[in-house]
Order: sequence, then structure tokens, then C-alpha cells
Amino acid sequence: MSSLTEKDRPIVQLLLDTGTCPRCILRFCCVGSQTLYRHPYKDLMKDLKEFLKNTQEKEDTVCFDIVDPPCKRLRLEHTEEGPDDVNHNGALQQIPSVNDENTAMENSAVKVCNVCLGILQEFCEADFVKKVCQKVNSADYQFTSFVFSVSLPPQLSVRERAAWLLVKQEMGNLGLSLAKDDIVQLKEAYKWIIHPLFEVSVVFAHPETDEECHFLATACPDCFKPAKNKQSVFTRMAVIKALEKIKEEDFLKHFPCPPSSPKNLCVALEIQCNNGAVFVAGK
Repeated sequence: MSSLTEKDRPIVQLLLDTGTCPRCILRFCCVGSQTLYRHPYKDLMKDLKEFLKNTQEKEDTVCFDIVDPPCKRLRLEHTEEGPDDVNHNGALQQIPSVNDENTAMENSAVKVCNVCLGILQEFCEADFVKKVCQKVNSADYQFTSFVFSVSLPPQLSVRERAAWLLVKQEMGNLGLSLAKDDIVQLKEAYKWIIHPLFEVSVVFAHPETDEECHFLATACPDCFKPAKNKQSVFTRMAVIKALEKIKEEDFLKHFPCPPSSPKNLCVALEIQCNNGAVFVAGK
């Protein structure tokens, strides 16, 4: 069982008001149920809004009774679906396609999240999963299970830090605390939703916010060293190292808290299928 309690109410309201998506709100409320993250986007948004409407006298908690089912293999076959069908994680078909950014922006119900930049929104939907499946099928490999590898743009770590500082301050006002390690990591939540079991690699980028990491090079220059095999010094690990080193007050001087809402979704730069050598012992 996973639940949002009365202490989560101001955090949910704060993050919703600043443009954070329902799944990221669950992450910052430390909700650990894998199945809950697979609920339809619209249902999660509706549940959060109903949770905020409930008065403390009527209901102290909103509980989600869920038993995590065994992880199922991702279906690679194309299936026919009706207009009201749902995909494997329960998302409605009419949610905009990952390739149709204009439609996504016109749909007021789906605004680009200011923390995950859309990764826990559009990139969890059926159209993108089918795109991954098509890439896997076109590689013509034979396998029964695979590892799902995700590469995220480094500026996501900066936005995550800003959101955490915002929530940490709010919880401090309530006499509570929130450690950075208590938050459900974005990669983990994404893998819970896609839940595949051969290695498939997806590389995400967000050109609109690429420069958000640059202030860290001034604050922590020793964390960013050029390397021959790296196109940029702003690697994810370098950014994380700098974020661990920079003082909170210095961070807040250079980066908005909460993070600003972006105009565009992340883009999937590439989808790759990788296979490793199999060594068979014998004479």
C-alpha cells in the first residue's frame, strides 16, 4: 500500500502550482509503489486534485491500494487498439504523440513538466514504446528479455536539485525533513513504467535547457575537465559531482527555485540495440 498523507498536501499543492507533473510529485513525496507510476496520466492528475480538495476533517489520507504484479516482458508485436483502448501502462490513446509537440503544447492537460522535462509524460506513452519496439524488431536479434538503459541530459540533475531545495524548504517550515536520497530517482521511476526485462539504450536530450549547467563550471571548475572521448565537459557525472560540492546558497543565486517551465519536451536522440558476446564453454 502506498499513500499520500496530510503532511504531503502542501508539497503536492506547491509542486502542482510550479508546473510539476503527477509522477514527479509522487517521486518527491517518496511514493515507492511501482504500479502507481503506471496509472494513466490523467487519472493521476485527477487523483492529486481530488486529494487537495479533501478537507482534513473528511479524510486524513488518500490511499492507493496496490499490489505490484510480476514484471511482464514488453510486447514487441504491433497490436490493434480501439480509440478508447489503453496501452500497457494504462495511458489513454488520445494523449498526444511524442512526435507531435505542437499538439502536446495545445493540450492544456499536458504541460511540459519543469522537473523531468516530459520524460515521465510523453515518453511513457504507447507511441514512444512502439517506436522503441520497432527499433528492437528492426535489429533482427532473438532474445526473451533485455536490459533497458536510459541516458538523461545533465541539466535534469540541476532541475532536480532546485525542486528538492524548494520541497526541502517547505517541509522545513512544517518541521519535517527530506533527504535527497529519499526521493525516487527519475531513472528508476521511468524504468518502473516501461518495465521491460538484450540491452536497449535510449538517449534523451533537451536543447532548450542545455546551458543550464554552465554556471556550475564557474562555481566548481575542478569538476569539469576536458576529455578526448567526450564531446562536452558537461557530462551527467560531472554535473552531479558539482551539485554535491556547491553550497545551497550559491546554487540558489544562479538557478531559479522552483525551476522554470520549459516550452518543449525532451527529444529522443537515438535508440540503440546492443548485444554482448556470449562465451560457451566446451571442448
